Amino acid sequence: MLHRFLTSSVLFVCSLMFTENSVASSFNIDSTPLASKSQTILAQDSMDNSDTLEKPRIAVIDFDFSSVGSPNLLSLIPGGADGVADILVTALVQGGKYTVVERSEIETILAEQNLGASGRIDASTAAEIGKILGVRAVIIGSVTQFDLQRQSGGGGVFGIGASTQDTDAEVAINARVIDTSTAEILYAIDGKGNQSQSDTQVSIFGVRAGSSTSNEGKLLTLATEQAVKEISDAMGEEASAIATLQKPVPQVDAIVANVSGSTIILNKGTNQGYRTGMTVSIERVTDEIKDPETGEILRKLTTQVAEVKLTDVDGKSSLGEIISGAPPKVGDVAKPMVTE
Repeated sequence: MLHRFLTSSVLFVCSLMFTENSVASSFNIDSTPLASKSQTILAQDSMDNSDTLEKPRIAVIDFDFSSVGSPNLLSLIPGGADGVADILVTALVQGGKYTVVERSEIETILAEQNLGASGRIDASTAAEIGKILGVRAVIIGSVTQFDLQRQSGGGGVFGIGASTQDTDAEVAINARVIDTSTAEILYAIDGKGNQSQSDTQVSIFGVRAGSSTSNEGKLLTLATEQAVKEISDAMGEEASAIATLQKPVPQVDAIVANVSGSTIILNKGTNQGYRTGMTVSIERVTDEIKDPETGEILRKLTTQVAEVKLTDVDGKSSLGEIISGAPPKVGDVAKPMVTE
């Protein structure tokens, strides 16, 4: 009896296990633990967000050196006074979280608009430059320390002497990130760098053995790169926040260069802040108001012909499709309307 009871019990339990597995299989029940599922979903969401996040477009303007005690030392680093901004641009590009405007574009805007002619560029001027360039943020700043410190020492005995020279390069940079839409200073970031070198020279009865080396330029460059890295690392952490800033409307009008059916091509592109998805108003000049004394054109009166949405934009041109209105003509003016 006992043997028969045990056998029946085992068969009953096996039957239950088989039934449970069959039900799970029939309804495709996932037996993965809930915690593992959550981690998988979060990881997938993170991947999806990183794939769709647009890299914010920013510009770096030359840093101010007015407070540096020894400006002649700037000649020791590649690029001289412009070298610090160049190093920061390189670091930001290598970081992969920003699209950085070419320095030549900034120089062109400064020359055309006569901005920064008075010297140091403040937040409001930086915002104005940023709007023309079509960037979300502009980095300006100051090099507050750019120094070399040298210390010498030595001694000798029985005709044998030794001298040492220690060289320290100290660089400190303050960077400010400006919101181009509001001219507000979003972040103030400090970066510091220090590089040292020690040289020893031995002399025997007045005859020098070996020679000291001079790597002052290299030391200053390495210290600058170290200070810039602190700034670029901090900027990398703020990339997501800067990406949410309002995109500025380009301040430069374009001209219709070609019309083919409902497709038009403009003579302005990403170099002037135009971008895919932006809408422009195509305007036709109907009258020109001139100064009666000088003949100078004071104002051009226009009427809207069409609205066009840009679908493909490169550095120097934009291609778009008419979404309302009549086909424009070559020479009509395109005015940026809204940000997408």
